[in-house]
Amino acid sequence: MISIIRANKLPTAALLYIILLIITGLAAPWISPYDPFHTNHQQKLLPPSVAHPFGTDYLGRDLLSRVIHGISESVFPVFIVLSVVMLIGLLVGTWSAFLGNKLDMLMMSLTDIFTALPSMLLTIVVVGFLGFGMENVYFAVILSWWAKYVRIIRGLIHDVKKEPYITASRVSGAFGLRIITRHMIPNITPQIGTMLILDVSKVILTLSGLSFLGIGAQPPSPEWGVMLLDGKNYLQVAPWMGFFPGFMIFLTAASFQIIGERLRRER
Repeated sequence: MISIIRANKLPTAALLYIILLIITGLAAPWISPYDPFHTNHQQKLLPPSVAHPFGTDYLGRDLLSRVIHGISESVFPVFIVLSVVMLIGLLVGTWSAFLGNKLDMLMMSLTDIFTALPSMLLTIVVVGFLGFGMENVYFAVILSWWAKYVRIIRGLIHDVKKEPYITASRVSGAFGLRIITRHMIPNITPQIGTMLILDVSKVILTLSGLSFLGIGAQPPSPEWGVMLLDGKNYLQVAPWMGFFPGFMIFLTAASFQIIGERLRRER
């Protein structure tokens, strides 16, 4: 065990960070030193100190408390969004590849349209059409990402269909849903899992970027992109306002990317 950790120091550190991040996010109401929404104009723009390790913002709110509470709005929704995208990809991609013919042609034509559009541009257009609000942002991200998963899963299923054990299962009397759930999906799960982990960092950056542009989460939310937007106007007088949320976005996205790349190399 120790030798494995020594050989994978960076991925191990990234994994420990992610575990700690998730635990901290779940325990935020109990471990947060202050109310993340409480304003105190007597303590605004205080630099990092023992009382306020990350400093305070222009309303006197404790930045450490806001960063901790921001985990539930900056990271946790990513898991939900990608779970929905993966489910759509599994349902549509698997049946498209399994049934083939006209359904497969139709789905591939539809996914070609979505994959040809830049995902960020499509997300911004959809949010602009539907209006601001995190529900609309999540829907827009799902709409711009589902086609990628459908195409990849379809390709994986096509490869699995050629394997001898699929032919053997059909000869033994298995068909349809039984072949898909017992033989196909379990054999593509490692590839899908790796793809999901790699995409966590991309979706985190997308959601934070949309909030930074002002079309994602809105103040007074402690979402990291919103905090980064707040800190933009105080870079000269209070650089810690932008540094800490920006560093958390970078560190979290990098950690998921490191783990995903490690899993991809081991496949």
